Amino acid sequence: MLPQMHIYQNANRIASMVRAYTGRNRPGISRIGVVIVVIVILVVAGGVGYFYLVPPPATKGSTLKIGMTLSQSGIFASLDGNYTHFNDAWQSYVNSHGGLADGSGVHHNVTIIWYDDQSQHDLAVSQYHKLAEQDNVDFLISPYSADIGKDLIPIAQADKVPIIMAEASTAGMWVPSNPHDWAVTSMVPYWQVDFTTGWSGGYFSMLKQLITGSPNTSPKTIALVGWDITWANDDFNSSLHLAPQAGLSVVYQKLLQPDFTDPVAGFQAIIPALKSANPDIVYLATFGPVAALWMKAASQSGFQPKQWHTIEWGAAFASITGPLLASHTTTEAFWTPSFSSQQGSSFADEALFNQLLTKAGVTWYNFQNIELRMIIFQMIAKAVSQAGSATRANLNTALHQLNMPTVGGQLVVQSQGYGTIGLVPVQWQNGRIQTLFPSSLANATYVFP
Repeated sequence: MLPQMHIYQNANRIASMVRAYTGRNRPGISRIGVVIVVIVILVVAGGVGYFYLVPPPATKGSTLKIGMTLSQSGIFASLDGNYTHFNDAWQSYVNSHGGLADGSGVHHNVTIIWYDDQSQHDLAVSQYHKLAEQDNVDFLISPYSADIGKDLIPIAQADKVPIIMAEASTAGMWVPSNPHDWAVTSMVPYWQVDFTTGWSGGYFSMLKQLITGSPNTSPKTIALVGWDITWANDDFNSSLHLAPQAGLSVVYQKLLQPDFTDPVAGFQAIIPALKSANPDIVYLATFGPVAALWMKAASQSGFQPKQWHTIEWGAAFASITGPLLASHTTTEAFWTPSFSSQQGSSFADEALFNQLLTKAGVTWYNFQNIELRMIIFQMIAKAVSQAGSATRANLNTALHQLNMPTVGGQLVVQSQGYGTIGLVPVQWQNGRIQTLFPSSLANATYVFP
């Protein structure tokens, strides 16, 4: 049996080559020349990241340890299981490019330590205690699910280790009664009833424009169904208030108790009520694989609204629904390939992101939200560069002061700990995921019905 802990360490090959060359026996080539040649080789090779273009390290510091859990089994496995490969690709890239330089010029290799939380909350909590207290990591990164990650900030707070909440962020984490001085997230406070920050704020902004401009050909009614569980509940409540502001009439709403053993049963029971309400759009606030199961159950029961909207997809979504049922379904994402059209100073490391995806053997089409992992790695690199020395306290301070470009746009960590990276609506069209809104990013037109 393989051990649960997986530690990836890669030799710093380029740095070793430079250190091995003294220059004494080759008077025609100086050390500076070697550095220039190495940098040119890296640039020609492509993919030099915004925060990674550094000369070979003159001073080598301690290895920075980054700890997290990832679900290799259970309901969340199809959402974050293959992040292991992306972790490996980033770590290999950093270590082969001289490591991360802190504010004092000391270079640090990185090691990612991860455990399989098996999609179980209690197991994950125990593993994060181990990461903070026994593995002595310098950074914690939350798991995918807020329902697994909801009790991790107190661990970071007690052990004084900075934690970056990845996809696992929810309103209850960022309240005064849950101290979070050692926690940050890149994401906007998506639970707000706001067209800018709300999880589906961009989606409802798009619909508002459509309804205002072309009322006769636009959707008019919506039903909202979700699981009464952390993140999904936050999004459900935000969207329940945004839908009427966009000009839609809410004809049905229901929060179901989560059931991971039989996730379809509760939804199956309300299909007759949905049929009776006959909404133009059915909005599903739950995990991507669960939403796919609900859509399939509805279709098998003879119910097909004009359009489905789910708040995420993930690798298992289209394989569950099949291409016909997935067609014209909408959702939100933090990044899409159309972001490559952005040339402003707010965006950085797009080429590196695509390079790492290729090396990891994963695609954004299967793992929407993997862009948040790239943003987290950008956050770590920038925080290290701004910390005078790479102590937990210095790194935490630097994280809370971040104002930086990312693959998803400009990230500014707010005083409350959450960030400014929001979502855009996308649609499944002809087997491809197309960006719909805003116009600066759109590469397709919204199709309804």
